[in-house]
Amino acid sequence: MAIFICAQCGHTEETPDEFIGKKARCLSCQTMGTIQPKPPEPQPQIPEPLGKETNTSLPPQDFIETETPVTKTPTTALKTQSLSFVLVILVASILVIQLLSIPLNASTAPQWEYKIVSPKDSVLTDELNELGAQGWEVVTARRASGYNDSFSYEMILKRPK
Repeated sequence: MAIFICAQCGHTEETPDEFIGKKARCLSCQTMGTIQPKPPEPQPQIPEPLGKETNTSLPPQDFIETETPVTKTPTTALKTQSLSFVLVILVASILVIQLLSIPLNASTAPQWEYKIVSPKDSVLTDELNELGAQGWEVVTARRASGYNDSFSYEMILKRPK
């Protein structure tokens, strides 16, 4: 196989050997260049077998891998325990704060005081203005008839205690 290596952008393309020496345009940057024969790939070197050696010396110590059990030093174990303790205390503190804040955040229902009044039509406006100044609020009102063709309003009023 032949190879085209662009001198401008470094793009490479393999081509058939019949195009060696011919001009070609780079597919990436459109620069003209010449197709070259592909360089031979280096052969991997196979190590030669070693002859019998009579050297019975031991391999270097850094070459030998030994499985040594990993033991925690007392300071490392103490640090781990203290970090775990701090974490548990932190989580417990957050939970206590959350539990204590529930009653504080709960909105308490307002306590109301109620009153029923039946002012006559002739004094209705004055009576409502006076009750409003005292903090009373009309919840409901209805027109009611009384004795001897007298009319009034029956009202239920409320105000915070």
